[in-house]
Amino acid sequence: MRDVFLLLLLPVITMVSCNVGDAQHHKNDWKWSMIPPVPDAVGFAGSFAGKLDDGIILLGGANFPDGKLPWEGGTKHWTDKIFFLEDNGREWLERGRLPTRLGYGASASLENAFYVAGGSNETGHRDKVYRITLENDSLQTVELQPLPMPLANMSGVLVGTSWYVVGGLTKPDAVQPENVCFRMDLKQPERGWEVCPPLPGEGRMLAVLGTDGTALYVFSGVALRGGQRQYLRDTYRYRPGEGWEKLTDMPRAVAAAPSPCFFDSDKEQFFIFGGDDGELAQTQLGRSHPGFSNKIHMFDIKRQKWYDQQAMNLLDSLPPVTTTAIILADTVVLPMGEVKPGIRTPQVIQGSLLPCKMKYP
Repeated sequence: MRDVFLLLLLPVITMVSCNVGDAQHHKNDWKWSMIPPVPDAVGFAGSFAGKLDDGIILLGGANFPDGKLPWEGGTKHWTDKIFFLEDNGREWLERGRLPTRLGYGASASLENAFYVAGGSNETGHRDKVYRITLENDSLQTVELQPLPMPLANMSGVLVGTSWYVVGGLTKPDAVQPENVCFRMDLKQPERGWEVCPPLPGEGRMLAVLGTDGTALYVFSGVALRGGQRQYLRDTYRYRPGEGWEKLTDMPRAVAAAPSPCFFDSDKEQFFIFGGDDGELAQTQLGRSHPGFSNKIHMFDIKRQKWYDQQAMNLLDSLPPVTTTAIILADTVVLPMGEVKPGIRTPQVIQGSLLPCKMKYP
């Protein structure tokens, strides 16, 4: 699987020297390229995405297919389409349909199965959970134990075999997000969801989650105060049996950045790509909006420090938000998403972490 997508990328692999001091950090240790776009003229935000067998799967999401943005009278439409990119990596194929139109939920992949939880559609927020498998070129969908409550705009990540779901909204007009944390053991899904200790701080949606293989990390997100979005910079780690621990605040918010974020296990560093920092949230720029942040935030676990001197150097695309990241060894795939408020993309971006010798000052 890793080799398939690296063949698409064809980077010039070089050894670069990186400095992670406060003043300097190498800016080009990620190589970015495009892989085949999803065959939809508009593209979708809020899709579920992950690995399935020897390919990657995208399903659901929402867009404005008539070309009108929300403030222009456009109506959001959800989809039940499922796209699959086989291991030849040449084109996306439509493979069946979801049981219902759906988007803005959580997803995970484990052992040739793909899992979908919650989300929303035009009827409201949902608690349904599905397991999807590929059998004889046909997708099979089985309903599992539902979430303890309907949730959308939450975040999810797989830690070992435990699937965590954090935060989100219980209904479209909820006055504040939840700070819930649920966990399902995908080895024993029949046991349903365990309620973990709630996330400290404010309830949030659109947070970025990550894992170092043993612990759950929660970065940023959006709270609601008096109906207005408040962009958060706090960071937490959760270890089963030990509870939550507050870590160093981020230098700026990264709400709705591709999640889960990338973890470099060799150097024990998280990388978060772009996101909405909230600086233009109260400004109605319409189609002239410049797009979301292209910053790469790197968090060094050992030093408990953030570095943000890197940027996503994309030639033919803007950085997406509200998309599920797919991690493939030292490669991250960012499928579709929202590149400006209300504006989607069918493009699929791939980033590869180049070999790098770290030099500490």
